[in-house]
Amino acid sequence: MDARTKKFIGSAFGPDYVNEPEVLKEGIQRSLADPGPFSKASEAQRDGFAEVIRTRGLSLAEWEDLTEGVLSFSGEDDLYAYLEKAYDYFFGDAAELPPHPGD
Repeated sequence: MDARTKKFIGSAFGPDYVNEPEVLKEGIQRSLADPGPFSKASEAQRDGFAEVIRTRGLSLAEWEDLTEGVLSFSGEDDLYAYLEKAYDYFFGDAAELPPHPGD
């Protein structure tokens, strides 16, 4: 997993944006729509995040470390089900971030 993907996961699901994901989504969507360096960075985050989901390349311990334990999951199946829906929110057309299983 590259540094951009780690930073995205830590920001999106850690203390930075966990309570205001719409701010992060808006920035991502804006940068993806405009060609340039910010678009390339957002594309790399999107592609890296998709790769993590596809390969299940993130353990629960790594998740906890990257997100500072803000959102915890009981197992990897729960984590990846959540991440698939979160991908649709940040990079697709889902209107809301999925509820966390602990909510």
